[in-house]
Amino acid sequence: MIKTFTEQVYAKTCNNFNTALADGSFPSSGSYIDVSDFERFVFLVRAGTLDSALTIKVQQAAAINGTPQDITGATTTIATSGDTGDNSLHMIEVETRKLDLNNGYKFATLTVSGAAGSNDYIDAIFLGINPHQVPVAKDANVVTVVVAG
Repeated sequence: MIKTFTEQVYAKTCNNFNTALADGSFPSSGSYIDVSDFERFVFLVRAGTLDSALTIKVQQAAAINGTPQDITGATTTIATSGDTGDNSLHMIEVETRKLDLNNGYKFATLTVSGAAGSNDYIDAIFLGINPHQVPVAKDANVVTVVVAG
């Protein structure tokens, strides 16, 4: 049976769009995302205007407010100009089984560094893909309209 995108993909906004960026985790500690119900997950990062080159990486944690640890290869840089700068879209996709699940690392966050603050903007969105149970729960801040059938 064919399922809709909204039944198969969990979506969550990770930051307040159009708010000047500061280094940190998105979502923040205490709100890390439990990814154990998904085969894979993606952080979509759309750069707005930037004065600073940013390093973005997906990290794992053993608790919703745990100390994040790097995931090998789950990093990219957003330049301040050119094809990877202003108004670019970056995706970091992680297969959940690549996390240190044996040690309880089932939470994920996006970590940003290099932001100067007042003139750097991104929009970060989390997508959980191929859930073990469908339909997926809906995040309170996501509005869905489906025209199908």
